[in-house]
Amino acid sequence: MVRSPAPLWVVLLVVVSAAAACAATPFGPPPFESGPSATGSLAERCATATAAFLAAMDAAGRPGTTTWPTPKPSAFRRAGKVEGWVVRPVDREDFEPPKRYEPGLVLSVDGRFHRLDSELRGWGQRDFPHYQHTVSLEPVEPPGDEALLAGLTALRTAHAGGSTP
Repeated sequence: MVRSPAPLWVVLLVVVSAAAACAATPFGPPPFESGPSATGSLAERCATATAAFLAAMDAAGRPGTTTWPTPKPSAFRRAGKVEGWVVRPVDREDFEPPKRYEPGLVLSVDGRFHRLDSELRGWGQRDFPHYQHTVSLEPVEPPGDEALLAGLTALRTAHAGGSTP
């Protein structure tokens, strides 16, 4: 079942409230709570953590962003690009059994989550293995799990110059 995205006014309300909280300290509100003491549903906490992360990174000048190409070229054969942070890297094992592939997750600077894929390239070449990363142009449903909260906290700590107060 596909869930429709949140209405724009809900997203703006979360972003505005997170921005107000971030104004109190140089690196934003305290780290995201992920234990049983946290209030609200897991999906609400993930949405709040995402909005707080984006507000803090915008205030800091968007440190650590990377730009990836999208797999399909857009109009006039120009490949689209997505700029953001890797929340979860691609998890893959190509050479040892059992082989596995789990796509990664990217949070774009506009607040949408995208699927991060990698393709193994360079068979028979000197620089083998070479992984080419692409990001889906269409946003994906944000995962509502503890791993997302942990990934956002780790990213925020890494790009804020230390732990948040």
